Amino acid sequence: MHFIYYSEKTVSQCMLALNERLHQKSGKLDGWVEKSGNFSISVSTTVLRRFSRSTRLNGHVEKENGVTVVRGYVSDGADPRNRYIIYGILVLLGILLAIAGYLLIGLIVLAIILPLNIPLEGDYINSGTLTGEVQRTLKAKASLPAALKKPAAKKTDKKDSARSANSGGKTYR
Repeated sequence: MHFIYYSEKTVSQCMLALNERLHQKSGKLDGWVEKSGNFSISVSTTVLRRFSRSTRLNGHVEKENGVTVVRGYVSDGADPRNRYIIYGILVLLGILLAIAGYLLIGLIVLAIILPLNIPLEGDYINSGTLTGEVQRTLKAKASLPAALKKPAAKKTDKKDSARSANSGGKTYR
């Protein structure tokens, strides 16, 4: 999943905030930060009560047109509904292959479901954690900061609007 966030902080403030967050004693996040604006953070979670899955978010912070822009990528896995659809298709495919005489291949397709769940579920959980950490640490949002949005069109005077409403622009008395 590619993302773009906007922050009111400067690039150097963002890098300092990320560096401080990575060096906190919680030990939850791991990663690195460069002065140039590149950064990478990772987090691990336990999937199926036994397997550990690490996910890495890579990003870059830069100034564009007076706005601090955070761009990055993180593997986002699959939400529970999409995982069930994938597993259903794999079960159906495995059964059809077994019925068609390819028993071994059908069993292999069925056996793939459990190992496939680890990256799909782990990345789904971790990507939410990582993007949340980036947004909270950098005070970043998916929309432009309110102070930087273009102001709405100014209202015109009543005299100007009355003149423009008149067909010839002339006033008859």
